[in-house]
Amino acid sequence: MSEISRKTFLKSSVIGAAGLALGALVGCSEAGKGSTDATPTAANWDREADVVICGAGGTGLAAACSSAEAGASVLVFEKDSKPGGTTALSGGVIQAAGTRWQKEFTSFSDDTPDRHAECYLKQAEGIGDEELIRSLCTGVPEDVEWLSAIGINFVKVYGNCHVPYAEELHADRIHVYEGGGGIGQGGVLTDAEYAEAQRLGATFEFSSEVLHLVYDAENGVSGIIVSVGGAEQRVKANKGVILALGGIDRNLELAKALNQQQYWDLTTQQSMISEFASGDGIRMGLEIGAALATVGGTIDFDLATGQATDNSLPQLPCVTINASGKRFVCEDATYAYQYRAIFQQMTQLDGPTWMILDQNMVEQGVGPWAADVDAAVTDGILIKADTYEALAEALGISATNFVNTMTLWNENVEKHGADLEFGRNTQLIKLDKPPFYAHLNVSANLGSLGGLKIDSNAQVYDLTGKPIPHLYAGGMNSGGWYGLYYPGSGTSLSGGLHFGRVAGRSAANA
Repeated sequence: MSEISRKTFLKSSVIGAAGLALGALVGCSEAGKGSTDATPTAANWDREADVVICGAGGTGLAAACSSAEAGASVLVFEKDSKPGGTTALSGGVIQAAGTRWQKEFTSFSDDTPDRHAECYLKQAEGIGDEELIRSLCTGVPEDVEWLSAIGINFVKVYGNCHVPYAEELHADRIHVYEGGGGIGQGGVLTDAEYAEAQRLGATFEFSSEVLHLVYDAENGVSGIIVSVGGAEQRVKANKGVILALGGIDRNLELAKALNQQQYWDLTTQQSMISEFASGDGIRMGLEIGAALATVGGTIDFDLATGQATDNSLPQLPCVTINASGKRFVCEDATYAYQYRAIFQQMTQLDGPTWMILDQNMVEQGVGPWAADVDAAVTDGILIKADTYEALAEALGISATNFVNTMTLWNENVEKHGADLEFGRNTQLIKLDKPPFYAHLNVSANLGSLGGLKIDSNAQVYDLTGKPIPHLYAGGMNSGGWYGLYYPGSGTSLSGGLHFGRVAGRSAANA
């Protein structure tokens, strides 16, 4: 472990020694059966490969390709009946800096991976692993070139919406390929990866649920136990096992224990995650004493409006208020930054938050309701009133607070041309044209943040700060290369692509 990793290990391994208390939850009593005395002998392994990969989403497919490229025999197990995972449900966009496409499609010709890393480090708010973040940002431009070589045609690059404290570090870095960019279009990417992995000789087993790692303290991980066709098999990994099973996205018990915002999403908001994303890779790591990193936070956005998901699109003329009738966040900051604040306000005040709009929305034609705002009111999507006071009454909030909030916003816009409270820098217009509208903020959840602690070789670490032999992880099965809110579109796929490829090479060369 490098000096940077040693300094950041305890800080970014959020669970620390307290992770041992999760034993009953994740079934550590079962993991005891994976100790030395239960390790299968040569006579009772059912199958074997040099590299065994758990998961055939974007991360697992990238790992399969790089392992096979390195000359290893590769066996991939996937719970679903097809490849793709949550990556296939996404827009398939990828963040990278300094690429030929960024130079072609944007004005940020001088952007660099180092500047990209500085932006991610700033947004990680002190808990990200610097070595991992720099490894990601340095390596992903090469990974994007690899995607191009296997048939992905990049046609556009756009940017995140800003974060007030890191605005000077932002640039247009989100790469969009032909046929991608919209929800559910990540399959274009995973189809290309799957075809390449097959061409390279990787073997896939679908409808196969990985149950446990085979592990002993002296030798590390030697294989997996997997259910194939309802029958358990013990599969030997001659070189390494790679965990690419995503986050604890649909695991209520682990979310409740580890990630309050994900639990809130699962129990009160909307989920847009693969039904198979149950955190099995993280559970299996915990069973053998693996550490966690940067656990907490989610990938959340407003499905109704797509507010602040793309800096090339006009942002809604609005302010966002809490159950007390007060503003609390920059409304054109990147979406997950906003939704962290929305989650905190809703749980702290035990009440909803609202997006407040006025006639400017209709006149500008911005947003999903502008063309027929009356229909949105009739359908209950928007609440309408002719005065601030009447809207406050309809929302059940303090009219005094709400009127003061709107008055202050309008005064700052008129007198200063600026948002002096939260640093909004688009749609700086007065919101004083009746009628007024309110939209209830509801999160659309694309997954949880936090995973197994890894180093820049994608090797998994235990709670004492030591590497677990022959165990690797990447993508959202791993943590440390982000903070406690999602730093912007394309980040998870960048981490899956990069650390998946790194894990594949590391395992093949072990």
